[in-house]
Amino acid sequence: MKKLWIACSLAALASASPAQAATLIGDTVTCSQVGAGSSYSCFTNTAVVSGGVEFVVGAAPNPAIGLNFNGGGLRISNLSGGPLVLALTVVSLSDLSKAFSSANLLNSSIVGFNQSDVSITGGVLQLNFAGTIWGRNSTANIALDTAAAVPEPGTWAMMLLGLGAMGAALRARRRKKPGLHYA
Repeated sequence: MKKLWIACSLAALASASPAQAATLIGDTVTCSQVGAGSSYSCFTNTAVVSGGVEFVVGAAPNPAIGLNFNGGGLRISNLSGGPLVLALTVVSLSDLSKAFSSANLLNSSIVGFNQSDVSITGGVLQLNFAGTIWGRNSTANIALDTAAAVPEPGTWAMMLLGLGAMGAALRARRRKKPGLHYA
């Protein structure tokens, strides 16, 4: 019983490890256009991160920008097939299960798009494409880190209740001493 209690405790601690926050695959992300004046917006508002482009930004029905999340980052690419000049487009992205904690622009072939155009406020990632010039094959890659959401108080209460019940069962088993009973 003691070994079971230790194994369950270690499993509970391992399930809360920060290594799980390193991947975005399977997370639900929302996309929205920020501010007024841009004719470019997200074609879909919510997507589950998997293989391929999750979000397309543009003026309906013509796609302009592709946003493709991968395990730990975001790839931005020109989908229009030609050059683009964006004046007022700002896109906001938020992960519904984790908050974005940091973003680092690894590289960019988009003229006018640099690290200062990538910001995180309150766990929400903003990409400022205002004043950018895109070539036919322009791309940018951003490394993203996320912070796991803090468990709700009810989750902590259930975990403590379960550990307490296991401890009580272990204690009750120790108190029960075998004895001889004559018929």
